[in-house]
Amino acid sequence: MADQMAEPIRINRLLTGQQITVGGRTIQPVARVGGWYGGSQTEGGGGAAAGVHVTPVEVVVHEPDGAERHVATLHATRQAIRDIVVAGLAVAGVCLGIMLAVSLVRLGRRPL
Repeated sequence: MADQMAEPIRINRLLTGQQITVGGRTIQPVARVGGWYGGSQTEGGGGAAAGVHVTPVEVVVHEPDGAERHVATLHATRQAIRDIVVAGLAVAGVCLGIMLAVSLVRLGRRPL
């Protein structure tokens, strides 16, 4: 038996969850599954591995009158990182402004 190594296969799919009825409305979660899986086979044996992640995408709301709404879910980690970066940039901007103001005041006090 020759060594056989399969190329990793990418995973990118939308999954819909079980519908749940609450107060006349039916809701259904939707998530994206991404990642890869693969394996190899040799004369001495074989192996396989996979790496996947699941990210909530939206919730589909079916109204009693037949209307359908799609409510996007926020990616909490992405939002938190974005907020931290914005706060860091704001602090850096304020510090640069203070340094510039101090430099201008010092320049104004120098004797000619």
